[in-house]
Amino acid sequence: MSKSNPFDWVKSINEKQYKFDLSGYNPFLTNRCFAMHMDTVMLSEEMNQAHQIGPQLQYDFYYHSVRKGKRFGFPPKPDEPQYVEDVQAYYGYSREKAIQALQILTQDEINAIVKSRDRGYWQELRTKPSN
Repeated sequence: MSKSNPFDWVKSINEKQYKFDLSGYNPFLTNRCFAMHMDTVMLSEEMNQAHQIGPQLQYDFYYHSVRKGKRFGFPPKPDEPQYVEDVQAYYGYSREKAIQALQILTQDEINAIVKSRDRGYWQELRTKPSN
């Protein structure tokens, strides 16, 4: 018998195929998976508030409460603005401050920062310390 993936239980709840063997069941990951979907977020919150109950009770709650259906993956990560690393290195800012600075800087200023940091491939190879 193969080792169960933590998401096999989420899949069994979504497809309404009851699993009797809950060895390896992870309540945290199950709550996190169901918190990602609009129709199950409130159920996930209920289980977060009742975190002290056992895995069997939590699995049964989800199995009998969640409607059958396919729910796919996590929401996409927000796109990181372009040139964040350049602004961080140029000014010595944190990531958060660099994102704020990018909103203020003009395109000419950003181009100047990128140009000043562009050392070229060969120049970077010459200045890189050899081990």
